[in-house]
Amino acid sequence: MDTNTLIYCALALAAGCFVQSTVGFGMAIVAAPIVYFFEPRFMPGTICLVGLVLALINMWQYRAMLSFKGLGAAFLGRVPGTAVASVLLLYISSQSLAIVLGLGVLIAVGISLLKVRIKPTPKALFWAGFASGIMGTSTAIGGPPMALVLQHAEAAKLRANLAGFFAFSSTLSLVALSMTGHFSWWHFQYGMMIMPAPILASIFAYRIQHLIKAEWLRYSLLVLCSISGVVAMWQGLAPHWA
Repeated sequence: MDTNTLIYCALALAAGCFVQSTVGFGMAIVAAPIVYFFEPRFMPGTICLVGLVLALINMWQYRAMLSFKGLGAAFLGRVPGTAVASVLLLYISSQSLAIVLGLGVLIAVGISLLKVRIKPTPKALFWAGFASGIMGTSTAIGGPPMALVLQHAEAAKLRANLAGFFAFSSTLSLVALSMTGHFSWWHFQYGMMIMPAPILASIFAYRIQHLIKAEWLRYSLLVLCSISGVVAMWQGLAPHWA
């Protein structure tokens, strides 16, 4: 592989990891389009591998605020959500599902801006995990449902628990990708080659995270959720415009 391609992909992933380490999610939203442009074979396996490593790093950085008890409900919801999406995709096109889910995210963002507070109860986390499973399976962007439920949490707790959820989700995804031949030694090898840049970006983000005000964090999160909703709808509508 061309060295420049590796460098460009590494820089894109570093930028995405910096955003996710400061806001709580967003690595794929930032990095995936750039990585796909330079090296489509990195999608989705190598992206998922970087996401797992990043989640583990963020979990360790904010381990004091991590609550597996609270995340348990989200983990339980993620598995059937993934299964439901798999079944839905047998009967509904991924484009149609992406439009519905993207619109749902945008509506949820609008409700959040109206100061409606969603409490992160076990029931809410279960359904957020369920929605994340559906959205992540159909559009590869599964962060918004969890981010919206946790948006009012303390910054460190938000980052810690999103990281814990993403570690679980990325592990499930890598297992599934390995079983279907979409994640191999090739993906792992090149993933390790570009990994130093994302790791350094996440460490740098951790060192400056105290400079980010809670209100900035929340609005940044809502902006990323809005972008993900628009991207999901674009994924659904683009084939009809081609």
